[in-house]
Amino acid sequence: MRYDAESDLTVEIRADGEIVATGSLKGNVLQCVAVSPSLHGEGLSGKIVHYLMLAGQRAGHTRCFIYTTPRQAYLFDSLGFRTLVKTQWAALLESGHPSFIDYLRQLEFVASKIASGQSGLVGGLVMNCNPFTLGHEYLVRAAAAQCEHVYLLVVQEDKSVFPFDVRFALVKQGTQRFKNVTVLPTGPYAVSTATFPSYFSEEETAHARAGASIDAALYAMHIARALKVRVRFVGTEPYSPVTAIYNQVLRETLQSHGIQLHEIGRLEQDGRAVSASLVRQALRENDFAVLPSLVPETTLTFLQSDAATDIIDRLRKTTSRH
Repeated sequence: MRYDAESDLTVEIRADGEIVATGSLKGNVLQCVAVSPSLHGEGLSGKIVHYLMLAGQRAGHTRCFIYTTPRQAYLFDSLGFRTLVKTQWAALLESGHPSFIDYLRQLEFVASKIASGQSGLVGGLVMNCNPFTLGHEYLVRAAAAQCEHVYLLVVQEDKSVFPFDVRFALVKQGTQRFKNVTVLPTGPYAVSTATFPSYFSEEETAHARAGASIDAALYAMHIARALKVRVRFVGTEPYSPVTAIYNQVLRETLQSHGIQLHEIGRLEQDGRAVSASLVRQALRENDFAVLPSLVPETTLTFLQSDAATDIIDRLRKTTSRH
């Protein structure tokens, strides 16, 4: 276990000056929970978890997650947590509301309305779109051309410089001409700090496979089933080691559940893959002239509007990859 320096809160229990139990809270995710082996069975993990859950509730979270090792997952069952998924590397548990079951019911309801009378191939996409680019549009077009219907899930985790409501709106505007594409939010159940924390780090790869396995298993076992997705589309990843690991784990996991992974080559401009990071770099450098070759008209209109001013100002003050 490695301590996460970005935790919002860390608590510890000491005996005779020594730390014998500890745990941390990051957003609504409980992590780094550990108890000295000599004191297992003394209820210390319950005290740590109870304290952190109360802190989460005071911060406005009605739902908490625990990210732990598969060997330790059973310890939290008696504390009111439900195991969402368990892989050989990690386990994710949930407590509170709204729950994963509630989210899946929403997806099933949407799919039931769309699937009526359809029997063709259903595809899936998960995108952050920070912001929505011509590269994203290219991938959506490829998926839409190969499927009777496509469900595009937009990452809801607000860890990107472009807020979720902006990203979601830009994706909907940028894909509205594809009549067989439905845009939905991921909730905290895909590419989030709970399911795949390494995605939001500065290319931290040491634990990327563990998080990727959780994220991929949640999608393959539950989300794809609710939407009846039989093929997931991703873009090739020439730049990000974390995303490259994710694509590899995703392929292995989806295939084990009878779902195809179709990797689409990135759209290129002047020998470079069109990406959101290029757009953000252009905005940092005030290079608006290059934007028409990187983003669709809908995104360009937003970037040139007053509504984008604060976002671009924040972007120029950070070097974060998100």
